[in-house]
Amino acid sequence: MKKLRSILCVLLAVLLMVGACAVAEAKPASYKIVHLAPLTGDASFQGQILVNAAQMAVDEINAAGGINGVPIEYVPIDETSSTNSGIEAVRKAISENPDAIIGPNRSGTILAAHQLWQEAGIPAITDGTNAATTKQNNPYTFRIQIPSTFWIPILAKTAKEYYNASKIAVIYGNNEYSQGLWDATTPALEEYGLETVAVLNYNDGDRDFTSQLLEVRKSGADALFLYGYEAELGLIVRQRTELGMGDLPVFGERGCASPAVQAIAGDENFNGMVCSTTLSQGDPAESIQAFIKKYGETFDTALSPTHVNHYDSIKILADVIGRVGNDHDAIRDALAVLDFEGALGHYQADSEGNLVHTIHTQVFKDGAWQLLLTEEYPVE
Repeated sequence: MKKLRSILCVLLAVLLMVGACAVAEAKPASYKIVHLAPLTGDASFQGQILVNAAQMAVDEINAAGGINGVPIEYVPIDETSSTNSGIEAVRKAISENPDAIIGPNRSGTILAAHQLWQEAGIPAITDGTNAATTKQNNPYTFRIQIPSTFWIPILAKTAKEYYNASKIAVIYGNNEYSQGLWDATTPALEEYGLETVAVLNYNDGDRDFTSQLLEVRKSGADALFLYGYEAELGLIVRQRTELGMGDLPVFGERGCASPAVQAIAGDENFNGMVCSTTLSQGDPAESIQAFIKKYGETFDTALSPTHVNHYDSIKILADVIGRVGNDHDAIRDALAVLDFEGALGHYQADSEGNLVHTIHTQVFKDGAWQLLLTEEYPVE
């Protein structure tokens, strides 16, 4: 009997050891997160900010022991500033077989390639604002940005209440990002009783905007709504001053707040710029000010306020993977009911996969951004 008991004890010990080894073997060497960001072309400045912010979060998490003891393997991939080559970048990201994807950043790439990560069954936290990106019925797509239907109404409200504007001219780029903002403009202006007196556009890569600006002046507009990427925005803002239109206030979506726009336009021309944003450097919240300080100390460069939320994207994925593991569908299901307090804001998933529901307007004045309006849109 004692011999049988000894044999059973040995067998039990072996089974426990085998079970422990199986658990150890099931634990991955790392959790892979692939990050699509435009690192070449006209959008490369914001792309580098996206990568900087994400890398900062990865370094913090890994320094603290990773996700339940497992480090994050962070793989940035150049989305480029072109939709066509961006699609190939998405295919490359999927070939890495990551646990999750962050990006793409550009709306055009999201619209063209979202089915690729859906077919692969990989959850993606994207960055596009074109409202069409919220209507793809893709259960693997979640947006860290507010869609364009919410960026523009707060600009219209600010133009009316803070600047007493009544006649609005619009200049926008011929790309999906800018088109989405323009699509949201007419209903927003109508909501606040503002008249559209001129609508003009341009092509990515244009460098002379004299004709568009002269049409704006001819229209009698008392405010300019301006949409596009940094390279063109900075030139338009600068050329408006060179044409003697420096008193015309300019309102833009998040891209206008980029330091690249300020550098191209020149400080004297950038002063007075009004932008809608999901993060304002003028926000006194301790977590935001602490992040801005650490980012500046880490990278010794200015940040573009609504592009740094890829820091929180990494934190969100780390939290989710830490709770549910790295099964793609489990991550997707957790993101669909997300309620997460990040360093830069509160993220709560709605029925269309939008995670952010707070938006501000801010004005650059006397060398610093100042907070103007803050609004919330409902979680549905």
